Amino acid sequence: MPTYMYQAQTRDGKLINSKIESPNLNMAIDTLTASRLKILDISPEKFDPLSIFGALHVLKKESVVTLTRRMTTMIKSGLAIDRSLSVMQEQEEDPKLKAILAQVLHDVRVGGSLSWSMAKHPVAFDGLYVSMIKVGEATGDLGELMDRLADFLERDLAVRQKAKSAMTYPLFVLVVCFLVMCIIFFYVMPPMLDTFSQMTAGMVLPLPTRIMFFITDLIKSPFLYLGIALVFVWYFFFVRVYLDSPSGKMQFDRIKLRLPIFGDLFRKLLVAQFCRTLGTLLTTGTPLVRSLEILGDFSDNDYFKASVIRPMIDGISEGQNMSVLLQETNFFPRMVENMVAVGETTGEMPRMLNRVSDFYDKEIVYALESMLTMVEPILIGIMGLIVCFVLLSVFLPLYQVIMSMG
Repeated sequence: MPTYMYQAQTRDGKLINSKIESPNLNMAIDTLTASRLKILDISPEKFDPLSIFGALHVLKKESVVTLTRRMTTMIKSGLAIDRSLSVMQEQEEDPKLKAILAQVLHDVRVGGSLSWSMAKHPVAFDGLYVSMIKVGEATGDLGELMDRLADFLERDLAVRQKAKSAMTYPLFVLVVCFLVMCIIFFYVMPPMLDTFSQMTAGMVLPLPTRIMFFITDLIKSPFLYLGIALVFVWYFFFVRVYLDSPSGKMQFDRIKLRLPIFGDLFRKLLVAQFCRTLGTLLTTGTPLVRSLEILGDFSDNDYFKASVIRPMIDGISEGQNMSVLLQETNFFPRMVENMVAVGETTGEMPRMLNRVSDFYDKEIVYALESMLTMVEPILIGIMGLIVCFVLLSVFLPLYQVIMSMG
């Protein structure tokens, strides 16, 4: 849909410089006029070649968390919503979030609610974010709700950052191993093997050296790169299309939870996210069924949605207890079931869920650290085997030549 840049003036004299999407120029003018804006200038947005690179820019979660915390401070200090958005839009350094804030500010100034304006940009503000803003608008305590939302986003971001930092070292070692292998097989071994083939003419080469000959010949073969290209084509046009389909994503999410080592980690991440999100929503006074629906939109695991969240929504709608439904899913640990049962009895389910999420946040960090203690010696062992293999492939034929000369 075409985009038009415009400058307009509100009824109280404020100038607005923004953009609007519309099928044509006349409809864009009608839309702005209906919003009680006096149009000063409007023209189609010019194509910017650099905008292609801007589209590749990924919005960071850190930017949204920082925005939420700073906006919370402004609203709780008594600043109006539109004024807070204006200040945030001017100070924002992330170009993608800056453009989103400009559109949100425009929608708020022309009479839209903050939650409705944010709901138009799910890239930055997901269903959980919008729902909590909507509750704050309904209760008249937007500052307090945004404060809780900021706490939730900061905790969720902290767990994700710990997981990423824990995986940095193994990934670094794998990249170094790959680069070393490429240097060895592309630049170091070919000239040495050519020399060995001349020195050992008529002799039977040792097995490691013959394997090295085979690998270097394979690397030089164009059929190898043709096969790699076919694999990439097969992945992008068949595998990726299947994984993007509902049935493919469901199957892939199910397989992730059954992996030997990583499956337990993925399960703990889902349990922590479930308890943290549900506890935060219930604290705001959101009904349980509605909280589970928002949680379903927030979760990115389709198998978890279909096999756990959807049956719980149906069961609670029929009047069943949540602790009983947790047991029937066979997904949650016994501790979560017992804590939820206690929360139902005492009426403090949000507090119990927050405690469970705190526990599993620590469990995730411990699981990552224990997994790394297993991965590190394996990687070191693989590097040692590669070095031994290269040394044997080089020194065994030299030893064979020396013995034959003797």
